[in-house]
Order: sequence, then structure tokens, then C-alpha cells
Amino acid sequence: MERLYLLLSAADGDLNRMIGFDMQLVQQVIINMVALAALGIILYRLMYGPIRKILHDRTERIRNQLADAKEGRAAAGELRAKYDRHLKDIDLERTAILEEARRLAAEQRDHILNTAKDEAKDLKDRAGMEIEAERDRVRDELHAAVIDISSDMAEKLLAAAIDKDAHARLFAEGLAELDRVLYLPAEA
Repeated sequence: MERLYLLLSAADGDLNRMIGFDMQLVQQVIINMVALAALGIILYRLMYGPIRKILHDRTERIRNQLADAKEGRAAAGELRAKYDRHLKDIDLERTAILEEARRLAAEQRDHILNTAKDEAKDLKDRAGMEIEAERDRVRDELHAAVIDISSDMAEKLLAAAIDKDAHARLFAEGLAELDRVLYLPAEA
């Protein structure tokens, strides 16, 4: 510690003073203060203006980004609202399409049922007419068969000697033949 004291003491040898304030020290302090002030002014001119401009530009950029973000949020809100409206419209359109499809399906079902009923009625009427025609044909054939049988019976009756036993036997045979012909189509 003594060494430090000796270094800081004045050059003239006065050991009671810690720092010697002589003219050279005062000049150096003044020169240093002027140099520091000049350096401050130079740095202010060279650095403060550009730094201030950079900070100002950065502040403006941040302000613009915040404004863009607000606009973006507003646009996103509008887009979301538009999207929600679009989804609702799509749901309404889907419901309308489904209702239309159901209505068309019901109309087509009714049309098919009515067509099927008409065709069934036509088939029934045609079958009834065919049955009636077949019945008429069978009746005509039966009538012809009865006439043939009657004429055969008459021939047999006339050709044979007419006695009561032969007459009864021929009559029974004719009735049996007539029954066989009459009931033959019903069995087939």
C-alpha cells in the first residue's frame, strides 16, 4: 500500500499530499475533457442520428406490423363469418336437395306403383277375356260333342232293335258318355 501512496504523491517530494495538482495535471484534465466532449459530439453526429433513424424505422415497422395484424385479424374474422354463412348456406342447400330427392323418389314410387297396378289390371282383364274365350270354346266343343253323342245314340237306337232293355242300356251308356265328356275339361 505504501507503494501506491508513493506513486500518487507529488513530484516535489511532499508526502502529505496524495495527488499533486500542478499545472500539467490541470491541462491534461482540460484537454481530456475537450477531447471527450469532441468525441461525444462526433459520436452524436455520426451515431445518434443513424441509430435514432434505425430505432424510428423499427418503431414504424412494428407499428405497421401491429396495424397489419389488426387488419389481418379483422379480415380473418370477416372470412370466418363468410365461411360460417357459406356453411349454413351449404346446409340449407343440402337439406333442399335431400327434400327434392325425397319428393322425386316419392313421385317415382307412386308412378311405378300406378303403372304396376295398371299393368296388373290389364293382365287381369286380359286373363279374364282369355278365360271367357276358353270357356266359350269349351262350351262350343262340348255342344258339338253333345250333338255328336246324341246323333251316335240316335243312330244306335235306330240301328238296334228297340226293346225296353236295349233302350235303357243305350240310354245309360249315352248318359255315361255325356258325363265323361262334360267333366273331362274340369279334371284337366
